[in-house]
Amino acid sequence: MKTKLLLLLMLMCSLNMGAKERLKELPAIKYGTAPARIKGLIKNYTTKHKEVMLCTFMPFGTGDNTTVNSVISTMYPSEPSDGTFELEIPVKYTDRVTLMFREKNYIVEVQPGEEVGVTIDMKLLENPNPKKPAVVFTGSLADFNNDLYRYGTEYESIKILAPIQDREGLDKLRGLTVSQYRDFVLKLYEDAKKKMMADKRLCGAFKQYVDATYKYQTIIKTLLYNTTLNVANETEITYERPKDYYDYLQTMQPFKDVAYFYTMQTLASMAMVNVVKNFSDQTQLQIHPSIQPLQTAYGYVNSIAAFNELTPEDITKLKDECPELCDAVLEQNNMLLQKIEAAKYSTAYKVVNIDENLEGEDIFKALIAPYKGKPLLVDFWATWCGPCKAAMKTIEPVKEALAGKVNFIYVTGPSSPKKTWELTIPDIHGDHYYVTEKQYSALLEQFESNGIPTYVIVDKEGNVKNKYIGYPGNEVMEEQLR
Repeated sequence: MKTKLLLLLMLMCSLNMGAKERLKELPAIKYGTAPARIKGLIKNYTTKHKEVMLCTFMPFGTGDNTTVNSVISTMYPSEPSDGTFELEIPVKYTDRVTLMFREKNYIVEVQPGEEVGVTIDMKLLENPNPKKPAVVFTGSLADFNNDLYRYGTEYESIKILAPIQDREGLDKLRGLTVSQYRDFVLKLYEDAKKKMMADKRLCGAFKQYVDATYKYQTIIKTLLYNTTLNVANETEITYERPKDYYDYLQTMQPFKDVAYFYTMQTLASMAMVNVVKNFSDQTQLQIHPSIQPLQTAYGYVNSIAAFNELTPEDITKLKDECPELCDAVLEQNNMLLQKIEAAKYSTAYKVVNIDENLEGEDIFKALIAPYKGKPLLVDFWATWCGPCKAAMKTIEPVKEALAGKVNFIYVTGPSSPKKTWELTIPDIHGDHYYVTEKQYSALLEQFESNGIPTYVIVDKEGNVKNKYIGYPGNEVMEEQLR
């Protein structure tokens, strides 16, 4: 009996030794110039029509998602497809992409130069209670991608806040101080983490990822203390935050773990680090070292977006510190240089000045004086104002329809960096004024504006006809200016 038991134990040990060890932790962000590849098979694929597997990703430096696609290959025109597809995704660093097929989305983490295999079984996918997974990943980060597909919804980070999402839950927050509220939220995180860590189905890498998403959700909820407490207490007051309110971040160090950069598109996750740092005043939070090349390159892209061309020293540093991203950054820089050159020859705009010593209502009188005889739109804006610039694009059909019949002037002040302003306005047809900070404030105060964009419509006799804070729409604007 003892001999049989010993043999059984030895057999079990040998089986365990032969079993493949699951991914224990997520690897550092990988950089490279070779594309990631996804090779797949749609099992039980019977249609004779050509269908496409789509993959969306965010190329570095663009800020917009891009789609690549692959036709589900057909071996013979008269026969059903064999269900295979292959995608090449030109990512420069570890990032998440989205596969889309028949109105279903699959999040996949990919690495440059690495291959992901995926098999999607249509019969299992259509079965409400399949006995095995309908989607199986192999290759790069396979264990993580499989767990993300199988358990991602179950461990969705927002669920840790379920106890305080409804009115009954919010009542638990009534009367809490700001610090007590923070501690309540941190307890929700600890409870959810404990439950997740006990789940033996999950590989170590996926547990690491879920913990990172839980931390991020916790941070966002603590940032929203004022809004949440006002809703819970049915008040409209400003709650005073203790100086040590965000000290827990120094212990938690959410961005030191590379898993945080797997929780969303890598570039988006990096941008959110700065948001959290700024709102919490915890500027010294540590960041996983493998994100440094991306952070450096992103800094250059932001500088270029602010119309600062790279210096030779910048380019040398770029090539040394983030060589895989160098070409993408240089492409952005070349586009800026072309824009600077084109601006020299643009005739679509004009810079006009007024006396810097003008005060009060004399400022606006000086602005509109040259334009009597035609209706006038005065646009108060800033180079950093997204809604301002979006409205400028929206109004273009109105400007074309009223060309020669209406004057358009644009007014900003020193909150718009002078160089950025100079390189932005060549694309904005009209007359441009850059007034002093005091004059800009006086103008907004004159029209009781608490924000921009602000629009003032003046009739052809020079009388103020109307004003709008925020763009009212093309139909309204065209009617007012005729």
